[in-house]
Amino acid sequence: MVNQKRILKQRYGKVVASYKIINEHIFQTSIWLTKEIPLYVYLVKGSDYGVFIDSGVKSMFPYLLNTVRKSGLVCADIKYILHTHSHHDHIGSNAQLKAATGCQVAAHKQYAHWHTDFEKHYREFALPFPQLIKDKPELRSEVLSALDEPHAVDLMVDEGSVFYLGSEVELEAFLFSGHMMAELGWYEKLTKTLILGDVITLMDAPFIHGHLTVKGYRESLNKINMLINKYPVEWVLMAHFPPSTPQIVTTLINQAYEYLDRLENTVTEIIENSGVVDLKTLWQSVCDKLGKVHEFRSLSTVHAHVEDLKTKNIIIENTDKTFSLKNHEKI
Repeated sequence: MVNQKRILKQRYGKVVASYKIINEHIFQTSIWLTKEIPLYVYLVKGSDYGVFIDSGVKSMFPYLLNTVRKSGLVCADIKYILHTHSHHDHIGSNAQLKAATGCQVAAHKQYAHWHTDFEKHYREFALPFPQLIKDKPELRSEVLSALDEPHAVDLMVDEGSVFYLGSEVELEAFLFSGHMMAELGWYEKLTKTLILGDVITLMDAPFIHGHLTVKGYRESLNKINMLINKYPVEWVLMAHFPPSTPQIVTTLINQAYEYLDRLENTVTEIIENSGVVDLKTLWQSVCDKLGKVHEFRSLSTVHAHVEDLKTKNIIIENTDKTFSLKNHEKI
């Protein structure tokens, strides 16, 4: 069994960022977001040009430029930032990179407005339930301090988009959902590398890392399994896990299935024991039972499981916005 805590437990000290060569075409820049959670950003280099897969948080900018230099490229060689998804810790250095390199930002259309309107980004991401979680300076800072400046998405990409970087280096996009409603992964053919964002979430984080659709998450786990069996994948690179072999990823996928089952069973059990429960109580009870912090990602995840259980006809939503099991319908 893969011990996520052991995977994540690396030296956390005064080092602000680190650089690593994955192979002759892929280069890693990393920082620690917290003592438990790393963030990895990848530069892919071809003979014609290079691309970043995501841009991390805004404080990573000088280290990303250092990675460009160490890779043997110059700023003008960077043509695109190809995004996995548009969360604040994945698009934070975009404006700075665009200004420094002249590159274009490529992302899925569903969250393109998160790049141009940071207030909407913040409210849709952190405050989808403003009656339960209030707008506070600390929360606002947590999200917005990672971002540099609003910017346009220059190119909308979707599953099947392919970028040819030269010398047989090419990146093909695959669409996933779960963590967000739309997230892209990128397969690099020459080095047999699958680059993902947060398709597999951090199950051992202090908070519930978050997924917005349970069905989509399960389908995405199935899709990763399919890709690493169909394609010659030697390495899988993810935003919050170190470079992993397909065998490690398969174990993580199995743990994610179990995690989804545990969340579903916990939600169902709390509703069954309560008879009738509102979303706030359900969310806080799930967090307490799993030892997670009461915060916005956890709330969105519990809500996603409620919606999934409603679709499965296991629970119902009553007229007063409470929930109960189907056979305990409130009159």
